Formats: sequence, C-alpha cells, structure tokens
Amino acid sequence: MELRHLEYFLACVDQGTFTAAARSLRVVQSAVSTGVAKLEREVGERLFDRTPTVLVLTDAGRAVVGPARAALRSRADIFDAVDGVRGDIRGEVAVGALVNVVSIDLAEAFAEIHRRHPGITIAMRQNPRGTSGNIVGVRSGTLDLAFLGAYPVDIPGLSVHRLAQEPLVLVCAPDHRLALAGSFATSDLADERMIDYPPGWGTRAVVDRDIPHRRTVIEVADQFFGMSLAVKGFGVTLVPLGVAHIQPDAIIVPCTDKPLMWDIAIAHSSTRTPSRAARAVLDAVLELARPVRIRRTPS
Repeated sequence: MELRHLEYFLACVDQGTFTAAARSLRVVQSAVSTGVAKLEREVGERLFDRTPTVLVLTDAGRAVVGPARAALRSRADIFDAVDGVRGDIRGEVAVGALVNVVSIDLAEAFAEIHRRHPGITIAMRQNPRGTSGNIVGVRSGTLDLAFLGAYPVDIPGLSVHRLAQEPLVLVCAPDHRLALAGSFATSDLADERMIDYPPGWGTRAVVDRDIPHRRTVIEVADQFFGMSLAVKGFGVTLVPLGVAHIQPDAIIVPCTDKPLMWDIAIAHSSTRTPSRAARAVLDAVLELARPVRIRRTPS
C-alpha cells in the first residue's frame, strides 16, 4: 500500500472532489483519481460514492480515514526523528486560521519563525466554520495547530494557550440612536436589525450566548462587509474592538451591562505529541504574538 495513495484519499475526504484534492496537493486530477482507484482495488471496497457534485464516503471509506491519517502521521514522525538527529527543524505545519485576527502580532511571530527555522513551511487553513471547524481539525489531525476565538473553557482533546482578550463592540450608522447615546445594553438589541456571522465563529458564539433574543436580517462571512453594511444603516453588528478600529468611518459603541469578551488562543492536540516544527511554531507564537495595543475609547 503506497502512502501516496492514502494522501490522495485523505485530500479527497478533506476537499470533497478529485479536482479540489488535486489542486490542494498540486498534482494533476488524473493522478488523484487513479491513486484512489488503486487504493480501492487494494482494500477490496469502494471508498467513495461518486456523485455529480461531490465525493461521499462509503462505510468502508469512513473506516479507512482514521488509520490513513495515523499512517501519514507516522511517516511525518519518521522524518521528524531523522531531522532531530541532524539538528534540523523543518517540515510543513498546518495551522487553522481565523479571519481578521488583529489583536495579536502574528506577522512578527511568523517572521521570526522564518529567521530561526527557514525549513519550516506554515500552511494556513481557513475553515468556513471558524473556531468550531478548527477544533474538529485539531482533533482529527488535519491541523497541527489552530487559532480559536471565544472558545469553550474546557475542550476535550485539546491543549489551549490563551493569547489575548478584547471586547466586542457595536458598529452602527452615525445617526443611529445607539451611536447618539454613546453606549448600549444587550437588551437594546432585541428589536434591532442584526448583522450576524456564521455559526461556529467565535463572535457568533458570544452573541448567541449573551444576546439570544435578536432579529437577524443577514448573515455574512466577512466582518468588514458586515461593518460596511452597518455604517450604511442596513443594521448593526458586533465585532472585536481591534477589527472595528480598522474600518474607516466606523461608529464604535461599547456595551455597558455585561462584558462581551472575545478571547483568542492557540491550541494543539493533547493526545498527540506535536512535531518539532509544530512545537517551534507554537513556541514562537506564545513568545512573540503579543496583544496589539488597541485604543479603548469609542470613536
């Protein structure tokens, strides 16, 4: 059994189609589809049902996912061990990203990683489900590290390192009643037109928890577009303070009745030992990704 075929299979699991899997691996589509077909012949079962739009795992395919990921991790461990003997730290580190992370200085941390260990490649992965998708990725082994926003206090299977905290603030039009008031209570939002973000995002988790009764009029996957809508009077939205300060002409209104806090952290598996490369990235982030100073008064 060739590990390359397992890699193709897992890329199809993660990407959903042969074409997307090939693109993620930077190989031709025929190599992926042929490799998966060879793997299916070898195990004696179909691993995917081919539909017109997406690959769907069969029962046999679902059974293969875990052992396949373990096999590829073992291969990575072998190279990691040999690099350790040489004194080298190299390899790809898959990191689950979050959109619009401005409260910590990631650029400084990543630049220093490059200076210290030029053999490390960081692969940033954006999951549409935000923090919840990143948690799944770390647990499954598709991510070595992941950033989490407004994460649960205790996450089984993950070791979590807090990096920074900032409040969520309201962004609205200049002539909005809450902009004129200069502050708001969570009860003030019950009848407002709310611009929300996707389920699974950290900001959405805070809003669902602290403002469960609200009138959502649109859900967008881009905080800057959400703020643009708010500034033009389409509705109001809640975003981290640092993100709000980047938006031109944003009217920023603080909450007065409860702390709507957004925490950011970095996490890795608590059941698997990080590779030397992943450990180096984690150490640099913990050392250098310090909170960015944010002006705390509303504009």
